[in-house]
Amino acid sequence: MASNDYDNLDSIPLAPPVQNYQHLALKVDPSMLEGSKFVFEGDESKKRSLGEIMFFSIGTSYITGLTTGGLWGLVEHYRTFDGTSAVLKRNHLLNSITKRGTFLGNSLGVVALLYTASSGLIGKFARDGKDDIVNDIAGGMATGAIYKCTKGRQVIPFIIAGAVAGFMCNVIGSTINEGVSHAPQIAKEAMQDTVRILTGKD
Repeated sequence: MASNDYDNLDSIPLAPPVQNYQHLALKVDPSMLEGSKFVFEGDESKKRSLGEIMFFSIGTSYITGLTTGGLWGLVEHYRTFDGTSAVLKRNHLLNSITKRGTFLGNSLGVVALLYTASSGLIGKFARDGKDDIVNDIAGGMATGAIYKCTKGRQVIPFIIAGAVAGFMCNVIGSTINEGVSHAPQIAKEAMQDTVRILTGKD
């Protein structure tokens, strides 16, 4: 009797093979698992280039400014327009949105450009490639000084505000990278680093 493809069915196991991996949908804290958090060896030492950081920061800031300024112009339109003509109403609405949107978008884009360039160049050339909170605070101060350099002595509040903004950017960026649950510890460490720098212990 000739054999066919169904003669060896009894030898095929019906039970599924043992799976020695974890399902990706499981809610497991990566820090509790063994092994590296990076795909390839050496990835932990790789960082985004200054150009990549500037591209992302400037684009995000500009779009945020356009959106926020557009909403600002929309609210301003409904508060100030008192005409009845549909044509005038539409023109006034468009003028209000484009006026505030472009103003805020361009302003935030310029600030992001100055901040990312200042902090990146300070870390690369003035601090031999170090990447810590000093770069963010110094970059914020430089941004405030350059952005309002024509104000004379009135630039001092902007320098202080830039330092505070640089500190907040460092905390927010670290929180995004590490997770919201680490925010209190990140803020505490950032404050300790700032105090150490101000007291000359860095």
